[in-house]
Amino acid sequence: MLRYITIFGIFILFFLMSVFFLSCNRVQQAVTPDGSEILDDKETIKIGFIYSPPDPGTTRNGTELAIALANETGGINGQPIELLIRDDKRDVLLSVQHAEALIAGGVSAIIGPDYSTLALEVGAVAQRHGIPMITTYPTNPDVPRNGNFSFMGAYIDPYQAGIMAEFAIQELGVLTAAVLTETGNAYSEGLSNVFVEDFTAQGGTVVIHQFYETGTTDFTQQLLAIAAVEPTVDVVFLPGLGSEFPLAVKQAKSDNIGILAIFLGGDGWDRPDLVEIGGMALEGSFFANHFSSDGQLSETARQFVDAYTEKYGIAPDGPAALGYDAATILIEAIRRTTDLTPAAIRDQIEATQDYRGVTILSHFDENRHAVMSLVINTVKDGKIQFHQLIIP
Repeated sequence: MLRYITIFGIFILFFLMSVFFLSCNRVQQAVTPDGSEILDDKETIKIGFIYSPPDPGTTRNGTELAIALANETGGINGQPIELLIRDDKRDVLLSVQHAEALIAGGVSAIIGPDYSTLALEVGAVAQRHGIPMITTYPTNPDVPRNGNFSFMGAYIDPYQAGIMAEFAIQELGVLTAAVLTETGNAYSEGLSNVFVEDFTAQGGTVVIHQFYETGTTDFTQQLLAIAAVEPTVDVVFLPGLGSEFPLAVKQAKSDNIGILAIFLGGDGWDRPDLVEIGGMALEGSFFANHFSSDGQLSETARQFVDAYTEKYGIAPDGPAALGYDAATILIEAIRRTTDLTPAAIRDQIEATQDYRGVTILSHFDENRHAVMSLVINTVKDGKIQFHQLIIP
C-alpha cells in the first residue's frame, strides 16, 4: 500500500511541476523589452511591430521603450502588452508576409513599417483584415490610400518641403535656389517638386534643377552646372535618403567647385553618419526633422530623452521619437476603447487630438495624415543641433 501511495505522490509532484513550468512559459511570452517579466498570468494584448534595421533601426528602440513604460504602469487597463517584433529587412514581400502572420497570430494592431513602399503594401493587408496600422517613419502621402485602417505617424513630404521653402524665403531671406534631386527616388522627387512650387509661389526663383542617380559618388558635372549660374544661387535644396547627398555637399564646398550657397534638406538628413560623411562642408546647412533631443522639450519629451539615453546609451533621434509616439498613440487609443475590437481601436486612433508626447500631434486629417510638429535642425560646430520648432 505504501508503495502505491509513494508512486501516486510522485505522479502528483510531477503534475504540479509541469503546471508550474507551463505557467512560467506563458508568462515569459509577455515580457517587457528590458527582459523583466510581467508578474501575473493575465491575457496579453498583442501588438505587431514591423521595422527595418539598421536604417533607421531606432524606431524599434522607441517603440520598445513605450511598451515597457506602459507595462510598468499596468499595461492597458490592467492587461499586459505583448509586442511581437518582426524585421522585414526592407523587403516588401517579407513585410507583407510578416503582416499576414501577425494578424493570423491575433494582434490587435500593427505599428510600422518604417518605409513608405513597404507601408503601402502592408496597409493593403491591414485593410483587408480590418486591423489598424499606424506607421513610424514613412512620409509619402500615398501610404494611407488603401483605406481607413491606415494611419501615418509622421508628417507628409509635401508638408516638410513646403516648410523648407517658406524657411528659405522668410527666415533666410533668399530669392534664388538650385535643386539637386535623386532621380527615380519617389521621396527625393516628391520633395523637390513641392519645394520648387512653393518657393516659386512665395516669390523665389529656382534657377537650375539638376539630377543624380542612386549610388553616385562623383557629382562634379551637376555641381559645376550649379556653380556656373550667374548670379550665384542663395540656397541648394538637396532632399536625399541614402549616403550620397552628404558626399555631394562635401564636393560642392571643395576648392575645385566652391559653391557658397546654403544647403537645405528634408528628414532624410537625419542620419548618424551625416557629419562623418559630409564633414565641415555641412556647417550652416538646415534640414527638416521630426525631433531634436536638445530642442524646446516639453516635460514628457524630456522624460523620454532621459529614459531613452539611460536605456540605450545614446540620445534619441527622429525615428526613435516616431516609434515611441506611434506606440503611445496606439496604447492611448486602445485604453479609450470599451470592447477592444480592431474597429473600435481604429475609431479611437482617428479621434486622437492634441496629443502631447515626444512630438506634438494636432490631429489626423481626412486622409489619416498626421498634422504635427516639425523641427528644423542645423549643423553647427560639427554637430547636428536644434534650430527651430514649428507647431501646427
